[in-house]
Amino acid sequence: MKNREKELLFQLLKNSKSSDREIAKKLKTSQSTITRNRHRLERKIITHYTAVPRLDKLGIKLIAVTFGRCINQGKEAKDKMHIFRNNSPNIVFSGHGEGLGKTLIIISFHNDFSDYTTFMNGLRQTSVNCYEGLESFFVPTDAFAATLNFSKAVEYLINKNNNSG
Repeated sequence: MKNREKELLFQLLKNSKSSDREIAKKLKTSQSTITRNRHRLERKIITHYTAVPRLDKLGIKLIAVTFGRCINQGKEAKDKMHIFRNNSPNIVFSGHGEGLGKTLIIISFHNDFSDYTTFMNGLRQTSVNCYEGLESFFVPTDAFAATLNFSKAVEYLINKNNNSG
């Protein structure tokens, strides 16, 4: 990735609503260069733009990060979990990996602890003979007032990759 594209990506990560003209002024280049590079990034790197709302203002009071261990990787178990994930509007991310003695992560949003409890009861019923040791870490959304910010992490990873290759 060229330096100009990296600089543009960082600007878009900070504020994707910035106009090409505003970014061009910040980066001391022409608007047409920014537009051309933005289009290239949108074809190759940027999957989509999205709004990041204040979750607490939408009535979402709790973010739960749930971990568990897979005990059955058969087709039936995978199908049951796939159906649960697709039918649960609470889940914003789920995946399999390794760490802390766990192989499953689910990130979910909840209106309150009662909503979380209902969600977990459904997850436990669905995941019988699939997952064990389900444990959650909670983040209240009022402590999450700042929006998600990927710009520093992306900048670090891009620079690290460029310096190691």
